Amino acid sequence: MSEKSLPILFISHGAPTLPMESVPAREFLSELGHRFREEKSIICISAHWATTSPAVNAVEEPQTIHDFYGFPPELYRIEYPAHGLPGLARRAAGLLEDAGISCDVDSRRGLDHGAWVPMLLMYPEADVSVVQLSIQVNLDPAQHFALGQAIAVLRHEGVLVIGSGGAVHPLGYVPLGPGMATDRWAIEFNDWLTDAVERGDAESLIGYRKSAPYAETAHRYPDHYMPLLVALGAAGPGARGKVIHHSWYWGDLGMDAFEFDTGG
Repeated sequence: MSEKSLPILFISHGAPTLPMESVPAREFLSELGHRFREEKSIICISAHWATTSPAVNAVEEPQTIHDFYGFPPELYRIEYPAHGLPGLARRAAGLLEDAGISCDVDSRRGLDHGAWVPMLLMYPEADVSVVQLSIQVNLDPAQHFALGQAIAVLRHEGVLVIGSGGAVHPLGYVPLGPGMATDRWAIEFNDWLTDAVERGDAESLIGYRKSAPYAETAHRYPDHYMPLLVALGAAGPGARGKVIHHSWYWGDLGMDAFEFDTGG
């Protein structure tokens, strides 16, 4: 076991073009990598890998998945040659099984842009080992919180757990683009989210559809919210979060990042 308990992180990864844009969120992720430069084993819960039941990728050399379309050609030429860590993948799968949650071990899956985009900014030399844990297609909030609870012990074992999604993510439902203004509804949802995270209000965060203003607009398809709940669960009972980054991107994309203390 590690002598220290690592914090649990939730980050907003924005669009695939984030590494090419001079925006505050890009600079933040670069600085975050400097802060955690000694942590070389990462398990990332990305909004862009959804499976029927939980799965981890046990791949020595995961491929860079370009899971998007309509972007500049140079984006598709980016390769992020991080190492995988099959041992960590199997460890995570075992923890889930021990908690009564079935988990598949995928020997082929690479890294989607929800993982490699932030990793590229945090660790540009790709000198890290990255394992992904999938979200589930049913998008059940309580189930994702339970996933985090099951892998919570990894923070004691030198593993940096990162949920990668979006604090506010209405992609496909409202107009987004460079230079657009941020709507009031997005600000109100983000304010609610910040308050609930800082209070460690797991009940409200899990039940966000009823407790949050404009929840259906901020996360009409809540794939980018589920990694936040995994991170919250992994932080342990009573964990509170703090805002480590706040910015807006393309108008209504909330790019906030949170760091959760290890509550238990």
